[in-house]
Amino acid sequence: MAKPARARRGKDRTVAGRHHEQGDDFVRRTLGRRALREERWDGELTVQLLPHHLAAGELSMVVVAREIEVAPAIYAAGHLPTLSDGEVWKVDEFGCFDARGAVLAAPVAGASSTCRVDVLDVDGRLFPLNWAGAEPADGRLWVEGALYLDPELAAGTEHGEAVALCRRRYRVREIRQYRRTTYRPADPRRLEAVPLPSAVTDEAVYVADLQLVDDTAPTSVGREVVGQRPG
Repeated sequence: MAKPARARRGKDRTVAGRHHEQGDDFVRRTLGRRALREERWDGELTVQLLPHHLAAGELSMVVVAREIEVAPAIYAAGHLPTLSDGEVWKVDEFGCFDARGAVLAAPVAGASSTCRVDVLDVDGRLFPLNWAGAEPADGRLWVEGALYLDPELAAGTEHGEAVALCRRRYRVREIRQYRRTTYRPADPRRLEAVPLPSAVTDEAVYVADLQLVDDTAPTSVGREVVGQRPG
């Protein structure tokens, strides 16, 4: 997820060491449809589990009733300047997300001083930003996209330590597999754990409901402080 602060205008973005080029295939967007769930009400959010991470066995810790410490990231499909002072975020049952907040910067320790991870601050809740589906921007923004789990943001990794303030402890409440359709995922099937790598298919949408357990940010020795991105 790290990138130079200014040289970030190419169409193909590298985020946490990976290229994401087909945002429309990843994010389901329906104009005029309100998100069904808002985390500040009940402490619950839904994240997408990407097939290529599942096929690599990188999300095997996602098991129903297990507690996990993760930093749900935003795959940003689009954004606009926000004219409202209010900061709020919403996510629906498919992990589709929208929020109003401010873009911050988290330096990556051990890398060049110009290398950083962008983070969206929404009323104190911090989400790492993957700009793969949108042009990077500064300041206060409305961001639309999806929440997902990126194993390269796990504790102990270079990028994970840069966004340590974004991690929280959650309990996995439910895992669902949907059939991918033209308009919206359909035919939900509940799972006890993520599928085996050999059973993962790009024809399905995988999501997990996470219930907030501990709202205290984890600590990390030597962690850089998240701060305002230089103008």
